[in-house]
Amino acid sequence: MNGILPRQSKPGVRCDCFEKQPACRLGLGIALLGLCLATHGAEVADKISQKLKPIPAAPALVTAANLAHVPMEGMSPLSGTNGLRPGDSATVLITFVEKKKQTQWLLQVEATAPEPAKPAEKPAKITVSSSFGPPMKFESKPAPVKLQMLGPFGAVGWKKPPKSEVTKAQFSLNEDFLGLGMDQAAAAVFRWSRTADFSKAVSSNALAAVKPTQAEQRAVCGTFPALMSYFEIVKHTEGLQGLLYKLVDMPSVWSIIRHRGLAVDFSFGNGLAPSVADPAEWNLPASVPAFYFPWMVRLNGQRALRVTLVTTSPRPPLLICGGVVGVLLEKIGDDETYMTMRLVSATGKAAGKD
Repeated sequence: MNGILPRQSKPGVRCDCFEKQPACRLGLGIALLGLCLATHGAEVADKISQKLKPIPAAPALVTAANLAHVPMEGMSPLSGTNGLRPGDSATVLITFVEKKKQTQWLLQVEATAPEPAKPAEKPAKITVSSSFGPPMKFESKPAPVKLQMLGPFGAVGWKKPPKSEVTKAQFSLNEDFLGLGMDQAAAAVFRWSRTADFSKAVSSNALAAVKPTQAEQRAVCGTFPALMSYFEIVKHTEGLQGLLYKLVDMPSVWSIIRHRGLAVDFSFGNGLAPSVADPAEWNLPASVPAFYFPWMVRLNGQRALRVTLVTTSPRPPLLICGGVVGVLLEKIGDDETYMTMRLVSATGKAAGKD
């Protein structure tokens, strides 16, 4: 993301860490207009849930996972709010759909023990400004993780199987940022979207009209560091970055020149408000709320990518993925080109046990 300039929507949420942390180049805004449901909103939401239905793993992928000892099933019980523990692991099945062709990868992220000889990393600090009130500060300690991605594998529509390989990386995730999660923010925006005041007050006063609680305000502001920490995984996975370029609708050369680069904006809503997901469809206990959380990515003000997160509580073993159990990335203007990321396994030690 180097070279991308920040942009934010108003009213909204903005990260004030761009100068202090050059790697942080994404603006985050609350696009209130995007939360006004159109008459066909239910149909669109149903189409999203259909795209996120489980897709069978290719036989070659299952074989490779067994050889690499990457778990493809199993979900440990949610346990407390502890930090990442060595051995905590999440496995994600990635499927890239191009019309009738499907290609798959398997991604595993696992927490590791700190290296004794390696100097401790400094805590990350982010300040988020918003129209809610005073800026909110968040701090997080880094935790070492390793990842490996297997693929690609031809799932559907391949005449000749693609050549697969193993990609590996080691880096750190900000566990406290991941622990903020996005489920509480999704729940807040879900509540707002169902109020009469909100549906009428599409203006700079809309946030005040829904009377957000202090907890909701912090949850929404905390979405920025949580989202950035989750996408650290994408940043360190070369194969995923290549897939994103296939999905993103890039601005014209003139737009890039006029803006002196790319201004990237993440906004809540892509024509839909958050909606409730069935926990059972995501291997979650019935008592744990889950939400479809829609976003829109804009480049230089133009719609570039539709994103839908399926998010729940980030308690271990889901802390390592920030409580995100599913992702749908859709190409603008092409309903048959999209990518899904579905959590198939999350395992870790029970709380209080070594």
